[in-house]
Amino acid sequence: PKHPRASSKMMAGGAVQQNGIFSNPHHHNQQPHMESDPPDSRKRPLETPTEASSTKRTNTGVAFLQPLFETEGIVFPHQETETHEEGEYFLKVLIPSYAAGSIIGKGGQTIVQLQKETGATIKLSKSKDFYPERVCLIQGTVEALNGVHDFIAEKVREMPQSTQKTEPVSILQPQTTVNPDRVKQAKLIVPNSTAGLIIGKGGATVKAVMEQSGAWVQLSQKPEGINLQERVVTISGEPEQNRKAVEIIVQKIQEDPQ
Repeated sequence: PKHPRASSKMMAGGAVQQNGIFSNPHHHNQQPHMESDPPDSRKRPLETPTEASSTKRTNTGVAFLQPLFETEGIVFPHQETETHEEGEYFLKVLIPSYAAGSIIGKGGQTIVQLQKETGATIKLSKSKDFYPERVCLIQGTVEALNGVHDFIAEKVREMPQSTQKTEPVSILQPQTTVNPDRVKQAKLIVPNSTAGLIIGKGGATVKAVMEQSGAWVQLSQKPEGINLQERVVTISGEPEQNRKAVEIIVQKIQEDPQ
């Protein structure tokens, strides 16, 4: 299988919360254009220094931070420009930093073995101190995507005791504290078009996903004024419930014509 290009630039519009930072990366060419509104307007140019502390809160409790910095990361391949084998799909998973080491393995042995066993291509974004989650891009068949995610979920559940603290995440040392609920969560990043399929008309599909799997499924809201191409899907529940919900979401990725 041909590897999707990993873009070296990814704008991170993050959501600073106790249980980590959500990133909805969008293509680096699509910068929000400058606004010349009056000073009291809610839209400000991105370069305004005070913007770093200005967050937009949504009704899901996810606050999106304006993208002020660039991170090394992976942007979703656009199928018009990226080629991949027929019957292969892309899945993006957020991996908490504490689990990355056991997924990669010593000298990368574990991730190499995982690719051999599943036939998937797996890429991980670089570790960043200010960002407690890493982006994992998986390319492969539906079976391969589910197989890799099963392995990732297993490692996410093995949170070391030292990181299980509930005090607020410090901006200087974000990786020392992780919400203990993170072990029960799976976090996926999907394109907006797939997010629409997951939600369904009037939220009917996402409700059905929750009923079928028994897991709680929540999608990040589209923040105002930021052109983000992706949404974060947070799945919470017991291992088997999460596995079922991820399988249904992978099915939606398969159904997405885009």
